Amino acid sequence: MGIQATKDDVVLSGHGSVELGSGETSVPGGFELVVLAPPGASISDRLGGMIESGKSVSKLKLATGTGGMVEFQPVVYAAGKSCPNYVLHAPRGLALRPGVPHMLGVEKATPLSELWARVRTFSRDGKVTRVYWCACAALDGAKNQMVDAA
Repeated sequence: MGIQATKDDVVLSGHGSVELGSGETSVPGGFELVVLAPPGASISDRLGGMIESGKSVSKLKLATGTGGMVEFQPVVYAAGKSCPNYVLHAPRGLALRPGVPHMLGVEKATPLSELWARVRTFSRDGKVTRVYWCACAALDGAKNQMVDAA
């Protein structure tokens, strides 16, 4: 599966985390959520920049704890499905590369459940809008493995 944000997609960009005990949220109707990093992993600034600028990513690779790399697919949550209530943080220190028209960020830590209101403004009648979580899914205090474009 090629990964590429288009003019119709929404990119949530910044630092990201999964906070234990923060529960889950449901993907609203008319949307699907594409998460590039599994819980407990970070994404490279290079991968984030590729998604933000609308470049095609052919594959993802995840660093293993032994120095190797494995290919994997992003996690896709369809409308109505539950997902972790990821938290988006301000992009301080990141080199953002906007290129898609619908790139959203935050100034303070904001859970995904609160971001859906902003995302809903980009719904399209009768069509599914893809939302990219272009941020880490890091666990605080853990050794988070890195996801990059292959």
